[in-house]
Amino acid sequence: MSPEASVTRTRERVRQARQEAYRAAILEAAEGIFAERGYADAKVQEIAEAAGVATGTVYAIFPGKRELYRAVHRENLEELARRYAEVPDLGSAREMLLARMETATRFLTERPNYLRVYLREAGRWGFDASELPAGAMAFVDADLYRRGVAEGELQDEDPELLQSLVMSANQVHFYHWLKAGMREPAEELVARIRAHHERAIFRSA
Repeated sequence: MSPEASVTRTRERVRQARQEAYRAAILEAAEGIFAERGYADAKVQEIAEAAGVATGTVYAIFPGKRELYRAVHRENLEELARRYAEVPDLGSAREMLLARMETATRFLTERPNYLRVYLREAGRWGFDASELPAGAMAFVDADLYRRGVAEGELQDEDPELLQSLVMSANQVHFYHWLKAGMREPAEELVARIRAHHERAIFRSA
């Protein structure tokens, strides 16, 4: 490789590293602003200020606020997908649903700002899974609910109703956890949500 090509390659690596650092800082700042203000009231300028970059830098990476908001969801959902993929196949729908609930609960308690964004979204789409942000449908486990009802592990109810009951209960648990200042250890919250689900939607073993 010629000296000129080596210099060009080094400069490109530096540029990419800088771009990735800017992107990470912007997403972290955006998540905090969206959590605090909601999408409608958040301003790109204040996100830029929180990230320590120029507003033009934000627009150079994200075309607009909507794309930035979607990127916040996408980053978090991709990480949750990785964690879901690590959950072993436990066989029964009951155990898989509980394992995935525990995985999602730990994930959200680790990211309180994204949890606030999630709860703000919940106020808009209610308990209809079809209104979830793009990409989130992979985490509602519709097939597991259907299988659990068919195999007699879950209550003999409409699987979509059971799914909605779980979604709404989770939102209430998370809301109260945040309202109480997140003082309850995450593992205690996991245990409390698990116990509620076992009482509410599963048949007695």
